[in-house]
Amino acid sequence: MRKKVKEIENVFQSHGFSIDSIIQKAMKKFKFRSLVHEAGFKKEQGFSITNILSLMLLFPLMLINSVNDLYESNFDTMKKMKKDAFYRVKNNERLPWRKLLFSVSKQFQKLVNPEKEVKSNSAFVFDDTIDQRTGKKIEKVSYVNDHVAGRKKKSTLGFKNLTMGFFDGKSFTPLDFSLHSEKALKRRDKKKQYNKERDPKSNGAKRKKECEMDKITSALRMLKRAVKHGFRAKYVLVDSWFPSKDFLSTVRDIKNGAMHVICAVRRDFRKYSYNGEELNAKELFKVLKKEKKEKRCRKKNFALF
Repeated sequence: MRKKVKEIENVFQSHGFSIDSIIQKAMKKFKFRSLVHEAGFKKEQGFSITNILSLMLLFPLMLINSVNDLYESNFDTMKKMKKDAFYRVKNNERLPWRKLLFSVSKQFQKLVNPEKEVKSNSAFVFDDTIDQRTGKKIEKVSYVNDHVAGRKKKSTLGFKNLTMGFFDGKSFTPLDFSLHSEKALKRRDKKKQYNKERDPKSNGAKRKKECEMDKITSALRMLKRAVKHGFRAKYVLVDSWFPSKDFLSTVRDIKNGAMHVICAVRRDFRKYSYNGEELNAKELFKVLKKEKKEKRCRKKNFALF
């Protein structure tokens, strides 16, 4: 459930819930209509595809969770557009959503960083979160590991949502994401799952196939796509789940070592080279502490080396 944001609610109340007065300038500044058509979004009849997408983008600002919620809300002026207009767009497997997100992100960078300066603290950031669902009949839904749920409930029904963002040194922009299945359902439940036949070359079919891909492979593909689209950063920031020799070496190979990896490390058997010695994380921690290179961060209550 999307939480209400008080600041957003106050803005809408002060403007009499007039969405056009708040958003119209931003859409023009981004040249959103041109971006939609350039990305390859087309609609043969009814309301324009730009109007439908613009309204869908406003759902979070209107504190709306779904199309159905919209038609049960007080936004009367929106109800001239029937539900089917939204569902036809959402269910169209050929629409290039990933391409549109990159187009919007690139346009944002043109506005805030026209000189294309690569800041010293810029980074691609990867993280995954649980997209919880309630129905076992949802296509590709599975039980996914939930490390914050506690020992009694180690898994949750849903997907793992792997997201890549771009920090340009000042602002953070979402660039890409992928949904992943993990532990398969029982055979009798899996047979009841929704399954749609798609053109293998369609964007929908590619997303479905991506659902079975491991997250590290998906993350590296996202990173390469972002670089191909012209995004540049000094670092790749990930948590302890991602780092491996292959992941590190692949990142370092992109653009001839233009990016370094910043990551949390696990205290396991893996070895790290330090002053000619091969040490695991636990041994490295002891050596650094013995060398008195430790610094304490009181605000966060952790040690730095």
